[in-house]
Amino acid sequence: MMFKTAVTELLAIEYPIIQGGLQGLGIEPLVSAVSEAGGLGLLTAGSYASTKEFYQDIEMVRKKTTKPFGVNLALGIRRPMDEFVEAVVNAEVGIVFTSGYSPVQYMEQFKQAGITVVHVVPSVKFAKKAEELGCDAVVIVGFECGGHPGLDDVSTLSLVPQVVEAVKIPVIAAGGLTDGKGLVTALALGAGAVQMGTRFVMTKECPLPEAIKTKLLRAGTSDTVIIKRSINKPNRVYNNAAAKSVLELERKGAGINELMPYIGGEAYQKMLSTGNSEIGILSIGQAIGRINSCESVQDVITSIMEESCEVLRQLNGYLDR
Repeated sequence: MMFKTAVTELLAIEYPIIQGGLQGLGIEPLVSAVSEAGGLGLLTAGSYASTKEFYQDIEMVRKKTTKPFGVNLALGIRRPMDEFVEAVVNAEVGIVFTSGYSPVQYMEQFKQAGITVVHVVPSVKFAKKAEELGCDAVVIVGFECGGHPGLDDVSTLSLVPQVVEAVKIPVIAAGGLTDGKGLVTALALGAGAVQMGTRFVMTKECPLPEAIKTKLLRAGTSDTVIIKRSINKPNRVYNNAAAKSVLELERKGAGINELMPYIGGEAYQKMLSTGNSEIGILSIGQAIGRINSCESVQDVITSIMEESCEVLRQLNGYLDR
């Protein structure tokens, strides 16, 4: 079941499956499991209160697996990342995924340290800019994705081939992808891998409280909503009470200060600590409607690869007719 693509070669991974950056959830247990299963796990730097905790998890991942892993750095969204960039360099982490603002200010540090840099982008324009900066690959996120899909409301199916045609560096597809069918589709569109956030949120190793996972298992494709359009930072999230409150405030013309009690980190952390799914904003993609079980990471990745092979066999059968 080995799939050899430009992305698996670039990142030295067995399977073209990458865990998305997950605020508060992309920590050692999940990351170790994804990498050990043959994908690429990403520690989300913003999940850590200090670089001391960050260093500890880097070392713990290395104790759990000898396979590649990386770090996700969300730039300019919640807090400065300078100290975490320095930590990545000092700890000799070989792969960095950046999102949010441009990584331009850190590119020299990354390149001098021999780090592979992948930037997450929402459009062709930003993919080209990432390539010009010297990024080694890009992740293109479609409208279906959990988190930040960009301003244009364009689907993954439309965006991936456009970006593949516009840049020479490898492309990773994200948004609405959760299984082997999605992986084969992404590869057919020219991507070299998929990045999945929501699929890995719904795994046993993800530290999301079980009460919230249980509720999400009952969610459908239409149980997500985009908030924060009014401040030009659209965010696809689980359509809970907090999200509904944000939408109502936006409808009334509320500013950032009025929104912060709902969209800020304090409410999110309280949701994670209490297991109350209604009190914070949880980034979840439309793929949630196709996830009906919460399995181990190993089982999820095995299932994706087995289904991918079966889909390819079926497609080959069409050629024989």
